[in-house]
Amino acid sequence: MNPDILLRWPVQQYPEHVAVVSGGERCSFREMDRGINRLAWGLCGLGLARGARIAVLMGNRPAFQQVVFAVGRAGLALVALNVRQSPAEHARILEDAGVEALIFDRRFAEVVQGMRQLAPPPGRCFVAGGEVPGAEALEALAAGRPAAPPEVEVGEEDLARIHYTSGTSGRPKGVVITHGQNYHRLAHVLINLDQPLGPETRNLNVGPLTHAAGLMFTVYYIRGATNIILERFDPEAVLRAIEAERITDVLLVPTMLGALLRHPAIDRYDTQSLRRIWYGTAPMPAGQLREGLRRFGPVFRQNYGMSEASQPLTILGPEDHVVEGPERIVRRLRSAGRPALGMDLKVVDEAFAPVPPGQVGEIVYRSRHMFREYWKLPEETARAFRDGWFLTGDLGTVDEEGYVYIVGRKDDLIISGGFNIQPREVEEAILKHPAVAEVAVVGVPDERWGEVVKAVCVLKPGMQAGPDEIVAACRRELAGYKKPRIVEVVAELPKNEAGKVERKKLRGIQGGTEHAQA
Repeated sequence: MNPDILLRWPVQQYPEHVAVVSGGERCSFREMDRGINRLAWGLCGLGLARGARIAVLMGNRPAFQQVVFAVGRAGLALVALNVRQSPAEHARILEDAGVEALIFDRRFAEVVQGMRQLAPPPGRCFVAGGEVPGAEALEALAAGRPAAPPEVEVGEEDLARIHYTSGTSGRPKGVVITHGQNYHRLAHVLINLDQPLGPETRNLNVGPLTHAAGLMFTVYYIRGATNIILERFDPEAVLRAIEAERITDVLLVPTMLGALLRHPAIDRYDTQSLRRIWYGTAPMPAGQLREGLRRFGPVFRQNYGMSEASQPLTILGPEDHVVEGPERIVRRLRSAGRPALGMDLKVVDEAFAPVPPGQVGEIVYRSRHMFREYWKLPEETARAFRDGWFLTGDLGTVDEEGYVYIVGRKDDLIISGGFNIQPREVEEAILKHPAVAEVAVVGVPDERWGEVVKAVCVLKPGMQAGPDEIVAACRRELAGYKKPRIVEVVAELPKNEAGKVERKKLRGIQGGTEHAQA
């Protein structure tokens, strides 16, 4: 198969249409494609074997997507590095993946130097946008190469990329994605759309392109839509872009949506062009979602997924974002939606039997094009599957109509005095306090109870709330054993690039507040 057959379609259909906007730069599909081809030819000239791993450390800009597409077009395998990780974390991934070449932005030169001090560098290093000792110019690799695509064929089972998990519950693992899986995951997203994409669609990319935003960029690209890229998330920059570029689609993690809704200048910008706001990666507080619906209208769409899925497991469409009516309908706002088309999903107990509606179990899934292994981790891979089903590690319930409700991670379960406590239940209770903007809950060791509940809170700007006040609010919502024994107030929660809270860092956080008493 051709490694990027889907990417050829918009070039044939809309060659002069603007594919990418970034700052003052506007690039057509023809221009993007020629840049991809020249770089792909350069990569082919390195003499690397098919499936050789190429690591990329670049920020949000068109050159990043050109590199990503060129790596695939050359029949090589992509390892996209998280720009927020440390040199030590990068070095471990380079060694684990057996990376043979590294491509990076000039602004990450110090990070790369730190990596070199910790582990031997890959055989070839290329820098974009400047000069760095020990690295070749990426621009020179592409210079003078043909503008037509190289003739490269790959098999469906050939390696296309290794995507490392966020590592929120341990060291990142490499998720192996083949060219066949890459093709079908894009098709899976497209067939599950509620509205078609086309040249009139304008998608705003505000999250790291190394994560979910990168998948969405590609989905929009192959349908001839225009992708507008922001280097990083800034609430006013997002609002400005929505108005100036007449944005129709955007992916926002919950913290981003919250920042937009709280921004004092939001009323000054015209956001009526929005037709679809994607969200996911972390739980969305119901109150925040209701405020978003009031502000932007019925344009929200939730996707529940994970690195191992590389595609939506469940979808909560705009028609399910209802704030008034019968409880069985309104409660769907708290759900992750129903299984996506082409996805087989169920919630099971310890004996692997489906649980009845309302009972908590583990969410498991299977699909024809699911991932099959973690890179060089056969034992981890074996533990992750049972009878062909992938064990997500997420706990949830399912109602009579098939809507799935996420209640937490198996690894995050708190056991206090023999009672099971789901952090999400406590978080939802605390978020009802009017002063709390964000909260994350973990269990911490306790001599008497084994574990007790610790809540780390971020307050809304200009508002105050003491630990005792927050605990008192919980008493109205929760059983006594579930209420926090410790409350810390901090400026921000530690999060990874996907917007997920890094819970393993919460246990050591001390926000300078008094501990709430039991």
